[in-house]
Amino acid sequence: MFFGGLGHAFAGDIHIDETMQATSQGPVVVKAFLAAGQGVHPAIIIRHGSQGRKKFRTFYERKAAQLARAGFDAYVLDYYNEQDVTCSKTVETRRANFSRRIGAWSQMVSDVVTDVLAQGHKARPVGIVGFSQGGYLGTSIASRDTRITALVVYYGGIPAQRGADGKHAIAHMPPLLELHGNADTVVPMERGKELVELTRSLGQSAEMVIYPGEGHSFNRSASTDAEQRTMEFFQVRLMGEE
Repeated sequence: MFFGGLGHAFAGDIHIDETMQATSQGPVVVKAFLAAGQGVHPAIIIRHGSQGRKKFRTFYERKAAQLARAGFDAYVLDYYNEQDVTCSKTVETRRANFSRRIGAWSQMVSDVVTDVLAQGHKARPVGIVGFSQGGYLGTSIASRDTRITALVVYYGGIPAQRGADGKHAIAHMPPLLELHGNADTVVPMERGKELVELTRSLGQSAEMVIYPGEGHSFNRSASTDAEQRTMEFFQVRLMGEE
């Protein structure tokens, strides 16, 4: 459940509200960008990368505001606690911490989804968009929580979840859009291709958009294109628009 409002404001025609939410894994800061108007608004959960929400706060919140203005309720979650922040200083500590914490983080986000759905629109669809580590985490959540009906992954892949036979333990995925640069040396493009192939093997649609020359972030042109594709994907998958 939500507790302790941290602040709220209006920005144009959308409402912005920041709260601390209690989950089974501890409290999490949730900043909501809520669409204007009455009726059911699909929900989209935004997952930050391994360096945390605060460093790129403007980046994530701008994307949330874009989604809200398009008719979605967008939620930016700061899923790191103080120990996670400490472990985010180097690539090695970030990767080790991700392996330790992915299960707890996945459950935390599912708890947030439960509360989001309890806010008067139980039937509304839910999507996830994740960046880098947040894309890996989004895949983990979407593979476990069937309430997630669409997934967008920016330069991510398949989490290291394998069964006793050595194969990927993932047995469910929603429709997927994977956005990746072919010059990415942090998460090679092949990791994104593996996720697309896995999703298709499970009977779901999966599209991969490759940006030539782009690395582990996109320039303005590629970013604008990716944002538009993300919007259109969610409009089709969560709003039923063609």
